[in-house]
Amino acid sequence: MITIYNLGIAFYYFVVQLFSFFNIKAKQLIEGQKASSKLILEDNLKVKTIWFHCASVGEFEQGYPLLNKLRNHFPTCRFLITFYSPSGYNFVSKKYPNEWILYLPKDTQKEMSKFIYKIKPDMVFVVKYEFWYHLLNELKIIGIPTFLVSGIFRENQLFFKPIIGSFFASILNKFSHLCVQDEKSFQLLNSINIKQKTISGDTRFDRVLENKKSVFEDKKIEKFIANKKVFIAGSCWNEDEEILQEVIENLSSDWKVILVPHEMNHFKTEWIKEQFQHYSTLENYENKILIIDTMGLLSKLYRFSNLTYIGGGFGKGIHNILEPAVFEKPILIGPKYQKFNEAKMLVDKGCVFCVINKFETQKVVKNLVENPSVISTIEQKMNQYIHENTNVSDKIIVYLKDNGYLNL
Repeated sequence: MITIYNLGIAFYYFVVQLFSFFNIKAKQLIEGQKASSKLILEDNLKVKTIWFHCASVGEFEQGYPLLNKLRNHFPTCRFLITFYSPSGYNFVSKKYPNEWILYLPKDTQKEMSKFIYKIKPDMVFVVKYEFWYHLLNELKIIGIPTFLVSGIFRENQLFFKPIIGSFFASILNKFSHLCVQDEKSFQLLNSINIKQKTISGDTRFDRVLENKKSVFEDKKIEKFIANKKVFIAGSCWNEDEEILQEVIENLSSDWKVILVPHEMNHFKTEWIKEQFQHYSTLENYENKILIIDTMGLLSKLYRFSNLTYIGGGFGKGIHNILEPAVFEKPILIGPKYQKFNEAKMLVDKGCVFCVINKFETQKVVKNLVENPSVISTIEQKMNQYIHENTNVSDKIIVYLKDNGYLNL
């Protein structure tokens, strides 16, 4: 099976290499991996190193609360953050220029062995997923403690398939310990005899609570909002157009609308019937609609929202619902949310509303706008849900301490 895996990796990178001639992200990945192997300075190797690997931006945000907790425990340690995704690498490099950030090399025995030998990590944390065989195998051989953070598993993953499942399950056994989000994941790992695991929850709850507590001011946004109520559509796509249009048409003149496209360059605006402006060129503060064309603002803007829509539910799946949920206001989503435990829980609690057409949207919005008591109940339920699921990073720290992993 390992031969097939190696052939698959070789073929994958052959395809990426071909795409790199005309695809910017593929080019960035190839060039970034080559450059990263040359950026490991000798000075980096003279101190203890704790390594966090994240697939992309979302996983970085998920793991960052734990990274900061560990930084408090080990103020003299060097922290390495690696990414597989160019979008993750680029975003975090700009936002946190003082962090040590590299690309993960391609998953061959030669490349991973060379990379790990240069880094000489003392502990490794993989956030949520990224189960690269040679990465985990080399760490296991050398004896470096390696942990999965906020892992989540589903029945349709390769680990649980007949025939090939045993090979992929063997990859999971290379972790020193797996910290999973929920009971379902725990039981799925039981079914393939993975014993080194605990249920610790999702560190994203810690991250969004940190965001809520952080101070944020934006004079342009505050002037645009004035004293009006706010509807924010976060990470919206063109497929969300019908829902957004219906919401906007059902909001009275005492509401402002902020649209935050997932990809600004591909977001169509022809359907918007009212005058609007973009954040970067905002001059007319009297318009009802503002489109955010600047990266990095969305998670901070949710604090201004009275009603939120999260995009992606008419595509591959909804985007981050915890970022607005922490501010305890009602949320609308599309139908593709079943992969996200927090979305399912909040729908069941009556705090999040799935809308699939303009008629449902009109009904839900009307109920929320005209019934303050409904909003009050939602706020109470969301507050309870968020606080019941925080302090996950502290639980992981306790596990590491009790099992001797903090004695670097």
